Amino acid sequence: MPAVSVLMPVYDAAPYLARAVESILGQTLRDFEFLIYDDGSTDGSIQIVEGYARRDPRIRLFRKPHAGYAVWLREGVAAANAPFVARMDADDIARPTRLQRQLDFLEHRPVCCAVGARVLRIDPEGRPISEFDAPLEHDGIERALLVGRGEALPHPAAMLRRDLLLAAGNYRPEYEPAEDLELFLRLAEHGRLANLPEVLLDYRQHVRKTSHQRQMEQRRMVARILREARARRGLDVIGICATTAPAAADTPAVDYWCEWVRQAVIGGNLATARKHAFAVLRREPARLRSWQLLARALLGIRVEPLKRWLARRHAPATAARR
Repeated sequence: MPAVSVLMPVYDAAPYLARAVESILGQTLRDFEFLIYDDGSTDGSIQIVEGYARRDPRIRLFRKPHAGYAVWLREGVAAANAPFVARMDADDIARPTRLQRQLDFLEHRPVCCAVGARVLRIDPEGRPISEFDAPLEHDGIERALLVGRGEALPHPAAMLRRDLLLAAGNYRPEYEPAEDLELFLRLAEHGRLANLPEVLLDYRQHVRKTSHQRQMEQRRMVARILREARARRGLDVIGICATTAPAAADTPAVDYWCEWVRQAVIGGNLATARKHAFAVLRREPARLRSWQLLARALLGIRVEPLKRWLARRHAPATAARR
């Protein structure tokens, strides 16, 4: 029996898939099985995985019709042979010690049912954007989950205790595309949640991610999940619909580029910020925000510290006039 079952669904991820697979096969922990579910890919992803499967017997490949990730996550948990299940996405990169660090943590903490880690956001080409500073302890994670912040326990960086995962009801496909938030809120009722303080996953940002392409549907589902989870805990559900109401339309790609610029400046990754700032400027040269973003990227200006500095400069003059 392997120590860990790594579970990775794949759908049309050919540009990133090889790097994701290699990052798991290159783990310092060698005792694992790698369950890969191809969700009806049409871009050659299945051929990439087949090549690795022929060379490494730890890979168990399942070729499935397109049905959505949550269906195959549920099936994968049931098919797993290990006592611990590690999630992985086909466009991300696991750091070499990820599986060993998370396995050590869970083996020494039987009350913990799931552990994640900090992640580094990277752009489609793998350039660093910023680290996501997730809460480390159960109470902080649960508070964040209860207001819809599913990233408080990053799903593709999670390792879960299989027996508690099954006891909690496993993944529920009817909650896709927010099945991870729903699962973690149920798991929090069966045990403790945690995140490790070090970065163990490079989390790739691109506009084809499910969270980008299905954002309106996801927001509606998050509202439903929060109402149900808060009701089970006896908490107030008033205002959940209003605070998670869907946007009028899907966010255009250029808006994501703008956000990557802002995050990269905050993270101190100015080369990444400048790359995407110039992309925004080429797409929207007549908009003021394009030039503001470029200036921020070139100068490395973080807006909030600048506002605080200006406020301090302004405060003495205001007090003197009074």
